[in-house]
Amino acid sequence: MTLTLVERRAARKGAGAHVSMPVRVVEGDATVEPKVVGRSYYWTTPSGKTEVRHPNAYKWPVRYWPSTLRVEVTRSWLFVNQVQALGEAS
Repeated sequence: MTLTLVERRAARKGAGAHVSMPVRVVEGDATVEPKVVGRSYYWTTPSGKTEVRHPNAYKWPVRYWPSTLRVEVTRSWLFVNQVQALGEAS
């Protein structure tokens, strides 16, 4: 489902998320607030068992895991809050 710029902006603002975070529409009712789900990027050892905090200081190979952070919002929440979002966008 494609969201407009105003809808994406409203969802991010409702969740208190960064302006470039992706937005995904999920099932639910209008009472469910937008929320940030997922995990930020990180590095591990090749086996994935140990998380590495400073990969450049680690002498063995490390594996990079990209971020899965995103904002999840319901279509009904966007519909109910559309007037507020349009007013804030201008």
